[in-house]
Amino acid sequence: MTKRVDNIKKEIPIKKIWIYLTLLVSLNSLALEQTHFKARKFDSPEREQSIIVSSEGYYPKVVHVYSGEKVKFFITSTGSRPSCFTIPKKQVFLPASRGEISESTVFFERPGVYEFNCPAGGIKGRIVVQEHPTARRARIKREIASEKRVKIWRPRDE
Repeated sequence: MTKRVDNIKKEIPIKKIWIYLTLLVSLNSLALEQTHFKARKFDSPEREQSIIVSSEGYYPKVVHVYSGEKVKFFITSTGSRPSCFTIPKKQVFLPASRGEISESTVFFERPGVYEFNCPAGGIKGRIVVQEHPTARRARIKREIASEKRVKIWRPRDE
């Protein structure tokens, strides 16, 4: 009878140790996930944009970005005809082949509309670069000349 009681006493600490180890491992895995998905800060924001070239044209035909962003373009084609992706204002040329991905990074510093095309295929698209809303608010705030109310002279009716 004493041997049985001794065995039970030995099993309890082993079960407790096993439970503690299991909890410790699961907590460590949660800690890894929390640090793995933290946002990274960039000096200039980066955007990734995929563009597919087909016989109907580019998809998407219009790309919207903010000024001051670096845009990394990934270009591929669905057709067997040779195609390309060019941005003449930025001097970018990328071949578009089926089953291959070409990539290039472009920095857009000013708002405006940039055309991209393929001269061989006769297809076109646009990149619309807009001013970032926070930059616009800061610019408008700086344009206020005075905090005081300006008096305007108006003639009186007598």
